[in-house]
Amino acid sequence: MEALEQDQYYHLYNRGVNSDTVFYSEANKVYFLKLLEHHLTPVLKILAYCLMDNHYHMVVKLIAPQEKAIQALANLFNAYTKALNKQVGRTGPIFEGRYKRKKITDETYLRNAIVYIHRNPELHGVVPSFKTYSFSSFPAFYNEPDPLIVDKELTIAVFNDFQHFEFMHERKHQDLYLEGFQNLQGIGKNDKHSLKDRFYAYIQDLQDTITEAIAAEDGKAKFQEDLWERPEGGGGRTRVIENGRVFEKGGVNISAVHGALPESMQTYFGVKDANFFACGLSLVLHPNNPFVPTVHANWRYFEMYNQQGDIVDQWFGGGQDLTPYYLFEEDAAHFHSVCKKACDAHNPDFYKAYKKKCDTYFWNAHRNEARGIGGLFFDYLKKGKSMDMTAWYKFVTEVGNSFLSAYLPIVSKRKAMPYGKAHRNWQEIRRGRYVEFNLVHDKGTLFGLRTNGRIESILMSLPPQVQWQYNHEPEKGSEEDKLVNVLKSPRSWVE
Repeated sequence: MEALEQDQYYHLYNRGVNSDTVFYSEANKVYFLKLLEHHLTPVLKILAYCLMDNHYHMVVKLIAPQEKAIQALANLFNAYTKALNKQVGRTGPIFEGRYKRKKITDETYLRNAIVYIHRNPELHGVVPSFKTYSFSSFPAFYNEPDPLIVDKELTIAVFNDFQHFEFMHERKHQDLYLEGFQNLQGIGKNDKHSLKDRFYAYIQDLQDTITEAIAAEDGKAKFQEDLWERPEGGGGRTRVIENGRVFEKGGVNISAVHGALPESMQTYFGVKDANFFACGLSLVLHPNNPFVPTVHANWRYFEMYNQQGDIVDQWFGGGQDLTPYYLFEEDAAHFHSVCKKACDAHNPDFYKAYKKKCDTYFWNAHRNEARGIGGLFFDYLKKGKSMDMTAWYKFVTEVGNSFLSAYLPIVSKRKAMPYGKAHRNWQEIRRGRYVEFNLVHDKGTLFGLRTNGRIESILMSLPPQVQWQYNHEPEKGSEEDKLVNVLKSPRSWVE
């Protein structure tokens, strides 16, 4: 059994010998909790617990040296075993050997373990709703009677805030979080998918960070949240902002979907009888002011499995790009310089390569022009000689973390600029070209439609007010014409 280390998190669990009962009554559970408080709180912090009739779970953080913790745990279980044996007239051990423990080194696993422990009574069919079960730590977070065992502040910090704590405990999302926790012996089965779990946790946090910053920049409108499920497996969290002071419409969405790969996608990837998992964050923001550019970003992860559940392929993709209606060269240089800085932290060749891919990908071929002034685009980032999947994870998250620094300074600078009806008309005409690209060329839109994604979330990227004027051409030499010339011949913005 691995050593106990101070300042580390652990999942402690065990069950009765031969799965026999170890808590015969509520009084037994109350007594065990009193012993828990007496023996363990001096040596560890408890983030979550649950007592079932024949087993228990705890998530703890060690705050004392190993020797003291081991002795305290031994004292707890010896005291309870002695008392229960006396009560029921038996002898010998009541638990299946020493307590089992798993060191938790991954934040996603830590959150998942807490959720699993709280949901345990419902998962075992003991109660219709885990929220009503008296002998878990969950009610303590709603100021229900609690023997002051749980460090509620530390637990909430694991989830960043109470809203996220509540969201992860929701029944409709348990399939996204509880994979690998279905029995005591298999407590660590999700470890082989830790990259998947880490990235999904990352985009959840990133969604919170971005929506908070965008709402603050707008100063009027708030994001409305919509939780949805995909019948074939998975779901997502859509957040939309509309009719704001700065943003006319926008969305910052996350999803995690899984199941059998649709036949059309099997043909696309050249595989048969494959299952998949895909998660990502996708955002589009359409401002009111024509001098503020529209922005798009996406960061995603994909896994493909054979019929035995083994990963046969995996990759990252994503990027971020800017679509202005009026060209301010200093804004373009700022956006691209932030993108380049994120790339250079991992490879000095990345910016040039992924800027070129962005110019190529966001090309409206039927119009012979770019959608915007580009940024970064990358896809099928797979394990290779110079970059393993962990290295790609670090790169993609670096780009994701750079987004607000790339975009918000431009918004702040341009959002109060005065504009007239002619500027607005031009903005709506250019928005029409944006719609054309998304519906004709965009792979993300096509993937969502082919995998039965949620249509409202897929089409969230479309602007609310759009124009198509027949054979419209801007006046030669105008600011509008200046933009079109750049779109027809993409250029470099930073060296």
